[in-house]
Amino acid sequence: MLVGIALISSIILTQALPAIPEGQLSSGDPGSIAVMNQNSEDQNTDPSVESTDEPFDIRSFLRKYFGKPKANEDESLAENCTENETLTFPPTDDEIFQMILRNESFSFNLLSLQCIIALDQGDQNTLKSNAARLHDLAVDLHEQVEPLEVEPHHYGRKALFLESMGSFIDVTGVLKEGLPHYVSERRAAYLSLTSAIERLDNVIRNINCQTVPPGTTEDVTGLEVMPEVLRPDDILPAGMPAIYRDATNSNEISIYPQYARKMQSLYYEERQGLGFATRHLNAAEGRSYIMVYMVVTHRGNMDGKKYTIQTPALSAFTLHGPEESYKPVSTPEYTSLGEMYTQKTLDRKESTRCSLLFEVPEDLIINNAYISANLGSGYGTISWNLT
Repeated sequence: MLVGIALISSIILTQALPAIPEGQLSSGDPGSIAVMNQNSEDQNTDPSVESTDEPFDIRSFLRKYFGKPKANEDESLAENCTENETLTFPPTDDEIFQMILRNESFSFNLLSLQCIIALDQGDQNTLKSNAARLHDLAVDLHEQVEPLEVEPHHYGRKALFLESMGSFIDVTGVLKEGLPHYVSERRAAYLSLTSAIERLDNVIRNINCQTVPPGTTEDVTGLEVMPEVLRPDDILPAGMPAIYRDATNSNEISIYPQYARKMQSLYYEERQGLGFATRHLNAAEGRSYIMVYMVVTHRGNMDGKKYTIQTPALSAFTLHGPEESYKPVSTPEYTSLGEMYTQKTLDRKESTRCSLLFEVPEDLIINNAYISANLGSGYGTISWNLT
């Protein structure tokens, strides 16, 4: 840089000052100063010589020797890049959208589960705290995603994401004020949370492995990349009860899966000495969990004899995918998902609502699986879709 400054200085001096013939006195000598003054007077009195009283224009001089700067800054940057340099461009709206999905989904799942558990246990303080955090996060992400101009193949995914955020905002707006007073209100809040989580899971599904060419429209529910599972002809939709009677033919029972969701881990509390320790259950590498929420109800006694029933054993349930089937994972009775499924005795009009857990390949999606329950020799196996 010093060399460059010296070069420019020498050029400027050469252009700006009159040449002094060899052998003339130095500039510090009085005689030299007199000669220079005399030359200046001669130039000013000669009408044929252009006046030099005008100040020296450094910008004009630099433009003359080094050319004009380029109007387009990007082109200038690109032209000056060496072979080893690359220009950094800001992320596109699609990239921002996908980063939000990948980075925030775990927080939504965790906060939602904590709200669900607090609802179930009537924990006022925990519910208010987690619901407020979930509400603020949903509002913030809704504001971030709504103005993004994503590509056409992300239209459906963005719409479903905003719908999910809207559901979170609505339900947590109520829950952050405290525990609902009526049981029906708590149940409605619970269903709204689980529905919002399910929609968010559908948004995130296959976010890293989609191969939709640009310019094509994609439906979020049409992202399956695995072969279709072969389903029974009489399969029931999720949420539709199968009604049957127990082995004594005395009591009527209903059973159905309400919804399913995918996850990578859960946790539970384990007694340790006088207190409790938190234990985590994580899916193996290349695997994930599918949780299926089951509802079993004792609908009533038919003959006035035996008034209790046994729910199906854990081993009665099977999750079916396109390539293989899976049996439930044994877990503690209560986890971060709430109550887990165990066989139990129910009295008349009593229900149990609990979760089955299956470990499956990571690329197995809920739309491409179904669940079955063996209800005994009299009724055989009943199957349900999960969506």
